[in-house]
Amino acid sequence: MTIPLRRVGLAPGVNAWFTGRPGLVPEPPVGRAGNLSHRRPHLPARLAADRREVLEEIGLDAGALVWMDQVHGAAVAVVGSDAPPGWQVPAVDGLVTRVAGRGLVVQTADCVPITLAAGDVVAAVHVGRMGLVAGIVAATIEALRGLTNVRPVAVLGPSIGGCCYEVPAAMQSEVVAAIPETRATTSWGTPSLDLRAGVRALLERADVAVIDEVASCTRHEDDWFSHRRDPDAGRQLSIIVRDASA
Repeated sequence: MTIPLRRVGLAPGVNAWFTGRPGLVPEPPVGRAGNLSHRRPHLPARLAADRREVLEEIGLDAGALVWMDQVHGAAVAVVGSDAPPGWQVPAVDGLVTRVAGRGLVVQTADCVPITLAAGDVVAAVHVGRMGLVAGIVAATIEALRGLTNVRPVAVLGPSIGGCCYEVPAAMQSEVVAAIPETRATTSWGTPSLDLRAGVRALLERADVAVIDEVASCTRHEDDWFSHRRDPDAGRQLSIIVRDASA
């Protein structure tokens, strides 16, 4: 396995998988190793091979994945058994399903990916600054709870930390007014946002238990892609799936 892949179990038969970057090695600007997103510069043959490697390790085929056309909003889709193979759901940032064997995918390079499980229901969420304020976390939890009464648990994937997510003071004030827990200061002393702290606060208020966090900061941890550090490098994937046997 050349692409880093971490597994976190959320419940019996439910696993979240997080891909990473195989080190900061000198490479050409297109087709960097470990980039699993077609929305960054890539070489199609290499992208297909890298995705195939990850899927073989997870035990899924490409048609089992459900992708999002992420738009930094608050729309959520419920994925049913009639979802087409390899579906990319337009204009959503949250997915929920109770269909076993369907992998829900989040693509990130600094935003916060959330994977959730509750009974036989799983969910995946893409949380950027705008989506956090717009209410994507609450919207996904509402959709999930429309399918089950089981208390959800969550795992937060790799994202940028407040130590490095520098923003203008006016932007910080706008986000902090909506979610006070996001206020932070960079390691060099300028205004920043801690999106992960904001996500944790919203999950706690919604009675969702965070059982694991995969990374502390994508920008200064070389194991991850980071838009702030290298905007053309690529994205990692967060995938959650309930086994068909579970």
